Amino acid sequence: MQVNRQTCQECGSREARNIIVREAGRPMTVYVRCGNCGQLVAAYELKNYYHHGKGIESYLRGHGAGAEDSGRRWLDEFKQVQERAQSGYQSALEKLAQDGKEI
Repeated sequence: MQVNRQTCQECGSREARNIIVREAGRPMTVYVRCGNCGQLVAAYELKNYYHHGKGIESYLRGHGAGAEDSGRRWLDEFKQVQERAQSGYQSALEKLAQDGKEI
């Protein structure tokens, strides 16, 4: 596993601000803006999105769930995503610490 922190190519800052764009029928886009100099650092299109602490309603909105979908299936999927996010986050923090990188 390789773990890095986002760094501005212009000024070297690690202060990042996410700008999230949602458009119907398109993957969510996240633009990473340098919190120091304001330059664009990166852009990501997200096919799968999990926002920790927002609950399943946020997850369903972000995935376009409709009334015809199985609530049980969505809840099971949400719980799996939630668990993977927590364990992945912890693993990333441990790897950064192991590599001597600042968190």
